[in-house]
Parts: sequence; structure tokens; C-alpha cells
Amino acid sequence: MPQPGSRHRTIAPHDAHQGDVMTGRVTWSPLKSIWLGSMATVALVGGTLTFSWSALLLFVLATGTVLLFGHSLGSHRKLIHDSFDCPKWLEYLLVYLGVQVGLSGPLGLLRQHDLRDYAQRQPDCHPYLRHGRSLLADGWWQLFCELQLERPPRIAVPGAVAGDRFYRFLERTWMLQQLPPALLLYLAGGWAFVVWGVCARITAGVTGHWLIGYFAHNAGGMHHVVDGAAVQGRNIGWTSLLTMGESWHNNHHAFPGSAKLGLFAGEWDPGWWMLLCLRKAGIVTRLTLPNDLGTRPELRALDGNVGVESMRQATGWAGTWSAARAIIASQPALRLQAPGRISHRGVLHAGAGRG
Repeated sequence: MPQPGSRHRTIAPHDAHQGDVMTGRVTWSPLKSIWLGSMATVALVGGTLTFSWSALLLFVLATGTVLLFGHSLGSHRKLIHDSFDCPKWLEYLLVYLGVQVGLSGPLGLLRQHDLRDYAQRQPDCHPYLRHGRSLLADGWWQLFCELQLERPPRIAVPGAVAGDRFYRFLERTWMLQQLPPALLLYLAGGWAFVVWGVCARITAGVTGHWLIGYFAHNAGGMHHVVDGAAVQGRNIGWTSLLTMGESWHNNHHAFPGSAKLGLFAGEWDPGWWMLLCLRKAGIVTRLTLPNDLGTRPELRALDGNVGVESMRQATGWAGTWSAARAIIASQPALRLQAPGRISHRGVLHAGAGRG
């Protein structure tokens, strides 16, 4: 079930011969646990001992840089969805900065994204793939465990990406790629800069990526519904600046190949703003928009009973916080109701299936 408008959607159709996204077991991952555990420990202990305002400023700037240029533009909008064109040197730089987030190598990230995307479009999928457990349980699963499907679907990374020597090098050495910036930061500001500019940055990036993913699949506003899908994306408006626009996840589920994620009035999208600046400078071309994508018969806008004000309210602070409290407190079985119906203390539902 390819996503429209993307050159990197090569997941085989779901059928009895191509795998099963429901049956599998979640097992503890020593590598993920050691990686994040060591970074978080150094960040908490070392960050306390080495705190300074200059180190904190470094953390903010470094984290913002890798999230904007690396994760949002490099890993997501370029490598995964190929929603814009740019020179190869810029693509490599952006993807390298994406590796600096500390999630995984570029090929592993692409495969995991494709698996989740495919699974969430099926009538149902494993709770690991849809963030379908309580906040704490999902955090343990996503940050310290891995899912082993009994019959995983075929995930085919395009040959131009899988065979790229630079990407294969980054895939083999993605953890070691933290050493060059660590050395530069040590020379510039000693161990304090290393702790705040590397360990704290990675801890915030990896943990924040999970948190946004959790709430963006459980709580928040919706403009569109993908009929028949196990999971609907949600818009988490108040985190749009922190995530560089990536938290407009309902928009992204509706138009995954779009380079612009903030599609409605008031939806701030720093990643899109940066792409416009790069296009103005003549570096970026072919910015894909929803109108450039193919028709999706399963995509349905919420009906007229849900007005603009209702959607704005659901994507703002109050609606998101109310929905988040409901999920944290009781982890309700969020089921999509009739189009536009408000239920479960402020969560906006529509369509059919499981949210």
C-alpha cells in the first residue's frame, strides 16, 4: 500500500504471503538500553555537576539544530518521503545531522518508519506499532525493547538508498558519529560541553521523539480520517515549534508526501519555513504539496459538524492537555466514533477503526 507522492514507498501489499503485523513479541534490547541508559545517566549526573548557562545555551542550540535540519528535513522530509529536491551534498549533510539525533542509522530508521506506516494503515496491528499501551508501558517498549514479528512484511529500501556508500557507512557507524562533535565540543568547552551538547541532546531527542509519537497517535485534533486504518494521526499544536512542525501528525497521515506539515491557518511549521528560505536561496527545488499528490479514496475530511473553531480548539493547549490527561490516567480504549464526535474528555474522533 504505497503512500502517494513518495519515491521511497516500496512496502509490499499486505496479504497472507507478505507477513503479519499483529503476531509477535516484544523483547528487551540490550543495545537500545545501554545506548539510551548511558546517555541519560551521564546527562542527569554530569549535567548537574557541570551546569552553566553557556552549557545550557549550547544544549538548546544543538538540539534545535539537529531536530530542524537533521530529523525534520534530513531524515523525515528528505530521506524517508523525498518531498523536495536538493544537491547531494546538502542531502548528505542533512541526513548526517539526522543521525546526530541518536535514534539509529539512516537505513534502520527508514525501515522502521516504513514498517510502522504500513502496519498503522492495516485494520489492526500490534500495540507496539500503534503505541497502544499505557504511557509508561509504551515508553519501556519503545525506548528499551524491540518487536519481533513472527512473519514480518517485506520492507524493500530503494536500491539508490540501500546501495549508497555514505548511507551504508552511517548505518554501520551511527553511534560512533557522536565522537567528532564530542571532540570539538571538548576542545571548545571541556566536559560540560560534551555532557550538554552530546549526552543531554541525545537523551532529549530520543525521549522526545517517543513522547511526540505516543501522543500524536492517541490524543489531539484531527482534520482528516484514513478510513480502515488501525491508527489515526493526531495534531499536537502546542509542540509545533519544539518539533519543527513534525507534531502536525494528522496532516502528515493525510498527506505523507507533503513537504509542508502545517497545512491550516495558525499551524506553525519551522521545517517548512526553512525549506522556503532554502528555495529562496536557490538550493532547494520541487517542494511537494498536498495538491501534488495522488487521490486517496480512503482519505476523508471530517464532515461539516466539525467547524474550524472546533479543530483549532482540539489542536491547542486545552484540547491536547485534556486528552493527554485521559490517556495517562486510564489509557482508555480510544475507538473512533461517528464523524466529528467529541468523546473521551476532549479527544476528537472520526471514522472507523481503532485510534
